[in-house]
Amino acid sequence: MAAKILVTGSTGTIGSELVKILQNRNADFLAGARDVAKAQEKLGNEVNVVAFNFEQPDTFEAATEGVDRIFLLGPPLHLQMDALLTPFIDFLNRKNIRRVVYLSAFGMEAIADQMPFHRNIEEKLKNEGFEITVLRPSFFAQNFKNYEWDNIVERKVTFMPAGDGKVAFVDVYDIAEVAATVLLEPGHEGKDYVLTGAESLSYHDAAQLLSDVRQETIFYPKPSPEAYADTLQKAGAPAFIADYMNTVYGMIREGKVDHVSADVEQLLGRKPGKLSEVLAKDFA
Repeated sequence: MAAKILVTGSTGTIGSELVKILQNRNADFLAGARDVAKAQEKLGNEVNVVAFNFEQPDTFEAATEGVDRIFLLGPPLHLQMDALLTPFIDFLNRKNIRRVVYLSAFGMEAIADQMPFHRNIEEKLKNEGFEITVLRPSFFAQNFKNYEWDNIVERKVTFMPAGDGKVAFVDVYDIAEVAATVLLEPGHEGKDYVLTGAESLSYHDAAQLLSDVRQETIFYPKPSPEAYADTLQKAGAPAFIADYMNTVYGMIREGKVDHVSADVEQLLGRKPGKLSEVLAKDFA
């Protein structure tokens, strides 16, 4: 029987790219979304969108009709993601849908004491006998556009508490293409893949790349965690945002994610995209 996939998080940065790739591969899939009308508008009328919400168990049954595998992606900036996803995982267990591709994150084991949600979800899936593939992407190359557009375009800075550390930024398209590959091909059950770009770069390097693309100087002031938190507080952001970002970007600052993996190239048969290429597309 041909595979049928439920894509959760289908309108997000990765999910929307995965939907496009699955379409291009003529895969059988459903795009789960909280707001079907908005998702249909974003993804296109040809995409089969179904109502799905982790907080509404009454959406689970229809969203998994005929489905035999799941792309499991929790919402960003959700510190209780394990509690949020547990009812759906329990539902999958009862319905005997065993094949799950879970989007975790590279380096999260270094901060598992502060943010244990990825570890807890992975352990639950593994301990309960799911056929799980874990994807561990590095920091997204598209984060500069998605989270720092105003800083870069209007203020001429990139402002993250990453210190002098380095990270191999990964193109979201590569993450999505890997996800499609492991969802559609056999042999990836029980595997963990670390997804990075081809080179490890600092935010100083990123500022220079942005300067080249913008043809103007983009400065990286290397804010301390305290200065970063103070700036967000003055901008009216909730306190937990600064705590979250300082913890996550602390992995770069402390050298915990300075690593280049060969997994993207081995899975896709090509080199991963470069940060310079993504920035050229996003900011030219």
